[in-house]
Amino acid sequence: MKICIFGESRGSLDEGMRNMTHYITHGLSLTNKYEIMLLDPRDFRSKNFWKKIKDFSPEIIHYLHGPTIKSFIFMKLISIYTKDSKVVMSATHPVLPYIVKEFVRLLRPDLILTQSYETEMMFKRLGCKTEPLPSGVDIDKFKPVPEEAKMEIRRKYGISEDKFIILHIGSIRENRNVQVLKELQNDDNQVIIIGPRSTGVNPKIYKSLVDSGCIVWVKYIKNIEEIYAMSDCYVYPTVSRYDFLGRANIASIEMPLTVLEAMACNIPVITTKFGALPRFFEEGNGLFFVENKEEMLQALEYIKSGIKVKTRKKVLPYSWDNITKRLGKIYETLRW
Repeated sequence: MKICIFGESRGSLDEGMRNMTHYITHGLSLTNKYEIMLLDPRDFRSKNFWKKIKDFSPEIIHYLHGPTIKSFIFMKLISIYTKDSKVVMSATHPVLPYIVKEFVRLLRPDLILTQSYETEMMFKRLGCKTEPLPSGVDIDKFKPVPEEAKMEIRRKYGISEDKFIILHIGSIRENRNVQVLKELQNDDNQVIIIGPRSTGVNPKIYKSLVDSGCIVWVKYIKNIEEIYAMSDCYVYPTVSRYDFLGRANIASIEMPLTVLEAMACNIPVITTKFGALPRFFEEGNGLFFVENKEEMLQALEYIKSGIKVKTRKKVLPYSWDNITKRLGKIYETLRW
């Protein structure tokens, strides 16, 4: 089966959608069932871009990002251009103003892959066929390490061996709600925040976090699994927000990869009930869903008191191997 995937393919793997593009195309390429062509939609102005599509003659075309109304229009044009291709769109971070949602009825693809219940219901109301497909995680790369190795990693990065390390990885912007992490920084706790340059940095928020004592690194760390492994807890504070046009105003996909990566390392996770997380995971065994700062602090104290952590067990079903196998089966249903 010939599958053309549209996703960001350039740049460091320091951003959720680029990682998703990488792992999905890699996973599908491991089997001889599929012939995969990856194209970056940012190259659509190139004649060579369209020639590659025509020459490849895909049976399935799959758009991984967003979606936005522009991507719906883009995929409609692609489907006309390729004639017989089935169109799949992933809805990991939908950005659709109220005023244009009804246009989706005219542009709807053959299938939309959703993550949260809310997004699934929205597209069903618009007459779209949907299937749930969660994000995946590299369970071989992200895994627990012994205590001795944990301390060795801390020494490597110049991090205190005595502090309780609280980690967050993601954009240092207001819509990520990272400001609340200042409240967790104290003499016993060391908050570490790692933000990618590619998504931008709010200088005021950055300064405020640093002034409070948080360690903030704005850079790409190739061996990011080491940062998870040396941490005692992962905190995901992002909450769903929408602007006056009804567009999602958040810097995250609906099933954040960083939460899954932290769980794969079997460290406790404190998170809001963001996006698709409550859909695919039950609270307990080191996973805490919180509504506010007070509940976050309570969960932190509970973790420090000593609990059994089995977050890795929760996330094992969502290995990228399992996710790409599931995606392949979804493609097969469209083919016939």
